[in-house]
Amino acid sequence: MKRLYSTLAVAGTLLLIVPLYGIFAGGTSSLSGRVVDLQGQPVPGFGLILEPVRVEPIPVQPTPLERDENVDDSEHQSDVTAFVTRTDKSGRFAIHNFPPQKFQIAQYTRFERESVAEYEILSMQVGTMTVHQHEPAPFGGIVFSIEPDADIENVEIRVKPRQHIRGKIVFADGTPLVSGRININVQRRSPDGTGSGSSSSSGETDDSGYFAFHADETAIYTVTVNHQGLSATAEPFLLKEGENKGNLLFTFDSAPISSDATDGRIEVSAEASTSSTPGDEAAWVVNPTTGNAYKKIQCRSWDDANIQAVAEGAHLVTINDAAEQIWLSKIFGRRLYWTGLTDYATEGEWAWESREPVDYTNWAVHEPQDDDSGDEDFVIMNFSGEWSNVGPNSVEWQMVRLAIIEKDGVITTPTGEK
Repeated sequence: MKRLYSTLAVAGTLLLIVPLYGIFAGGTSSLSGRVVDLQGQPVPGFGLILEPVRVEPIPVQPTPLERDENVDDSEHQSDVTAFVTRTDKSGRFAIHNFPPQKFQIAQYTRFERESVAEYEILSMQVGTMTVHQHEPAPFGGIVFSIEPDADIENVEIRVKPRQHIRGKIVFADGTPLVSGRININVQRRSPDGTGSGSSSSSGETDDSGYFAFHADETAIYTVTVNHQGLSATAEPFLLKEGENKGNLLFTFDSAPISSDATDGRIEVSAEASTSSTPGDEAAWVVNPTTGNAYKKIQCRSWDDANIQAVAEGAHLVTINDAAEQIWLSKIFGRRLYWTGLTDYATEGEWAWESREPVDYTNWAVHEPQDDDSGDEDFVIMNFSGEWSNVGPNSVEWQMVRLAIIEKDGVITTPTGEK
């Protein structure tokens, strides 16, 4: 018998190390089992990703049991180290040929037809031990390590339903907004009037004009959607625990416009760059001095942020001078953000992902340094706006869930400026 050491990480703190057991197979390691709901019924079509907990960029190797010909996952084709699969009609999955090291298994939502997943991972059971997930997707996952040549079978991943709100967006003549990027603003208040809150997120409508998002609390909701300067608000409604809302209709007072009307270009007024509310996810903001556009994104790691940036024809932010640093802090606020500065390629030689020269730095006191936490090859912008280098053993590593990405040359700048 080979041992599977399962580790549960919550908020970056190692809480539990317990030996479990799998069957020795010889050769490469594998993980197989099924995904079930709270009643023990199989959940078909549930996406899973097994990714190593490490710092270098992670290509993804799809290994679905039942491949969906309508899902284009060619961007993830690779022969190493991160694996995507989807459960078959019986809720079963299998992932093979991965090396022994620390991994995280999490929900993979790109297989979803809508912008929201109907379930979230609750726990993973191997033998007599159950490990619970601390956070829902996109940030949650269960971390564990597998020794060489282990074949772990009969794993049971239990999932639970997530409440969601679903709506449809149409223009004045009833034409749906197809594949349109939208901002979703949500106002909530408790039924008894004792509390309230708000949130915003980004989304995309499907080929029938529908979109969806999660709603995890009992409240009276007011939802507003925005797209290319158009806005519509649905009538307030009460959402109770365990319920879903699926019939909201949003009507733009406009003739139909193409969802790609900007033809890949970003059109943001100069006033937007000094507004007090830009910097929300999915909102590109142009810096009139640099001529580049910037956006805040949610991410689970530096690698994830880098992949998202490349997918948008952008890169993780490059900061070239103090003026740009001050502008970024003003627009996006003082949070923890991944940047594009790294010395991963060559220790001690800092380089931007954009390949621009490193002519300016804003290191915090005593930075950069690799202390007892091991190699710290990636740079974050901290709450003060100063920079710190971090690694997978750093306290901040699990805390950074945001990044700023940058798209160059959105507007023309005067000669001599950046």
